[in-house]
Amino acid sequence: MKVTCFFLAASATAGNADIAAHLIVADSSFWTNAAKITRNADAILRAWNGKFDKAMDDAFHMCTSGSYVDQDIIWECGKKVTKMTFNKNPNFNLMGRYAASQFAQLDNNGDGKLNFEEFKRGFAGFFSTVGSTLVDIFDADGNGVLEGKENNEMHFGLNNIWDEFSSDKNRELINPILNTWIGSDLDKNVDTLSKAEMTEQAILQSVPYF
Repeated sequence: MKVTCFFLAASATAGNADIAAHLIVADSSFWTNAAKITRNADAILRAWNGKFDKAMDDAFHMCTSGSYVDQDIIWECGKKVTKMTFNKNPNFNLMGRYAASQFAQLDNNGDGKLNFEEFKRGFAGFFSTVGSTLVDIFDADGNGVLEGKENNEMHFGLNNIWDEFSSDKNRELINPILNTWIGSDLDKNVDTLSKAEMTEQAILQSVPYF
């Protein structure tokens, strides 16, 4: 199953109202998911079993050349990522806002800093929240996975949101996400997207920024 050029062209005609509706749902789902998922970050890390260790290390050292990050460092790092992605909306900074909202949960020893181990929990919580939220937005039947028309709606929605908030019109960054379900078969079903699969894709598509 692939997104055809026809579908991509058709998706570009969606109105701003559709984009706004998706963003409202996304914002509500993201912050609801964030608190719950961050509490379970250790279990997520165990399930990954080192799979994303390099990505986590690269992300940490993109943010700092030292041995820790604090809220200010993560905020500035998030601004850098936003500039490379949603550059029409510099205040987006989802990474920085996530860190600010979840910092107390991540800062195990309460010293106002995150060492690498604490940062890894934040990395797991952040990307799992992104993956879960992307499913929640477009999961019309509420069964926890995207399938059939829901897959198409997800691709169309991301395409339109990207156009709305990024000046990058050459599709070099969005194309991999528009083909998300290709190779996403953690559940051995290439026609569906689970929250775990969307989390994996969110990490893999972010690696170039690290």
